[in-house]
Order: sequence, then structure tokens, then C-alpha cells
Amino acid sequence: MRITFVLPGFIDAPMGGVKVVVEYANRLALRGHRVTLIYPLTIGSRCLRLVKKLPPLFSGKATELYYQPDPHVNVLVVRRITVKYIPLGDAIIAVGWQTAAAVADLPLECGRKFYFLQSFETYFRQKRQVLATYRLPLQKIAIAQWIIDDLHSMGENALGPLGNAVNPQEFFLENSNVPRPNDVIMFYHHRRIKGAKEGLAVLQQLKQKRPETRAVIVSPRPPLHRIPEWCELVIQPEIAHLRQLYNSTKVLLFPSQWEGWGLPPMEALACGCAVVAVANRGVCEYLTDNENVLLCPLGDRQLLFTRLLQLLEDEPLRERLVASGRKTVLQYSWDNLITAFEKMLQ
Repeated sequence: MRITFVLPGFIDAPMGGVKVVVEYANRLALRGHRVTLIYPLTIGSRCLRLVKKLPPLFSGKATELYYQPDPHVNVLVVRRITVKYIPLGDAIIAVGWQTAAAVADLPLECGRKFYFLQSFETYFRQKRQVLATYRLPLQKIAIAQWIIDDLHSMGENALGPLGNAVNPQEFFLENSNVPRPNDVIMFYHHRRIKGAKEGLAVLQQLKQKRPETRAVIVSPRPPLHRIPEWCELVIQPEIAHLRQLYNSTKVLLFPSQWEGWGLPPMEALACGCAVVAVANRGVCEYLTDNENVLLCPLGDRQLLFTRLLQLLEDEPLRERLVASGRKTVLQYSWDNLITAFEKMLQ
């Protein structure tokens, strides 16, 4: 098949949803499909990125892209999502609400039209516009059951749930006998729903209780919040570095309030790092409290601190949750995801 993914802009920073799409593109290409990734510079009237002297269309690897796809995947950086720039195909897939309307307007020669939903993106300011995209004449594919349920409440349907997976060649337990010098790792994002403010407050509370605490903050860009000096700040780590951080840390603190799925807990567990998280619907899609994770209700910052402290001080509990969590993560296979995705496109 000729398969085209249309992404929401020129992506030059870490973004989990884009990483997943590039993984799909790479693996579909390795199965013999002709796959194209489209990166538009403008969507509607909004200019997403100013690039000087860019030709109307160019093919090949764009060196500034954060996720570089396999050489078998065609990359097109285009001025806008119009038939002038989109190749003919068998299936074309909108990624992100920003691309849905433009994909819906394309002629059938570009392929059967799909909408890949990795979240229910109503947390954007343009909530009304987002909801309108879910009523467009696109075949929706959802990664999680909770997304399908929210669509059903609107009278809409979706194929799925697909689930999600981590690449076992990227995230794995390096050595179970090596000490873990870092106590906590946390991902920072400036968007309010990611819970950075609450997470940083929990870390400060932990430092007061346990002065010896060592923490790592991972961020896609320089943070807007002040990061405590005692925390190590890592910006845009390479995959090997991130794997090393997971493998050298006891617990992932995941304060995000809204996730379509939530990849960091999967990555952490694959590397033997325990997880304490806010019980957002994405994480609850595949993790169960006190079975493979410690979960806290949304808004209960004190319990989040209490359960983080519990994990750090109770090694048998931490080891039990990690062992169960790693089994859970291994149940999700990229081979199975690609096979299911192929069937949906056909």
C-alpha cells in the first residue's frame, strides 16, 4: 500500500505521539509498504515554522527533524496540506486535530482518509474546533478504549483500541544487579495538564523529608518553571541516554493529569524503574494500582508525595511492582500493532 501520514507541523523537539507515528512509518516500510511522512509548515492560516529559502517541496531527510525516520520512508516538508503537495496513495492519515480538516478536504486520489487518535485533544484552547474534527468524514483509529468511549458519547465510532508499545531495542533492563543512584526521574512539560508544577512541589517536599534525595528532570525544551538546583536537568536526551537514566533511577514520578496513553511509564518499567503516577485515563488504560504501579487520584498532591516516599522506602514493594510492570509492558508488541494497523487501513 501507499500510506501517507500528515503530521501537525515540523517537529524538532521530543513529542511522544510523533515518535509513535515514526515507529509506525518505519515498520510499515520494512513490511514493503510505500510510506510518506508529511511535515507542513502552515496549517490553515497559521504559520507553524519560518524557514528561509525553502523550496516549495523537497524530499529526503530534513536534518532538523527530531525523529529521523528509516531511509525507506519518504519525507516531505511542504508549505501546506493541499493536493499540490500530497502524493497519490491508498491511505492518508491525519495525525493531530490540526491536520484533520485539511486531510478531509483532499481528493480521493490521495487515499482513503483516516484520523489517528492518540488522545481526546479537548485540552487545547480551541476545544470547539477540536470537537468538530471528530465529526469529519474520516475513519477514526484510536489507541485507547477511553478515547473510543468519549467518541461514542458524541455518537461517533472508531476502530481500536490499538494500544501502544515501546521498542525493546531502545528500552530494556541493562543490568538488574547495578545500584540505582538516582531516586526519582520526572518529565517536565510547560503545558498545565502535564502536572509539572505539582510534580516539582512533590519533589521539594521529598527533599525536605529526605535530604539525600537525588532527582533527574527530563525536558524537551528549557523549562519555564524554576528547577531546584539540587535536581539534574536533562534537555532532549538521546534514546541511549534516556535508557541509562531509567536504569539508574528507582522511581518515575509521573504527575501528568491527561494522557492518551502515557509512554514514559512503559519505558520506565521496561528498564526496571518503578512508577508512581496520577491516575489519568491513559495510564489507567494499561496499569493497575498496587499491581504494577502506585496511582493517586487527580489533585491529591499529598497522596502523590506519600506514595512516592513509600516506593522509595519499601524495596520489596518496588521490586514487586517492577516485576509485574515489566510483564505488562511485554504484552504489548509492535509486531501485533503493525499487523492490526495494516488490517484497519485495508
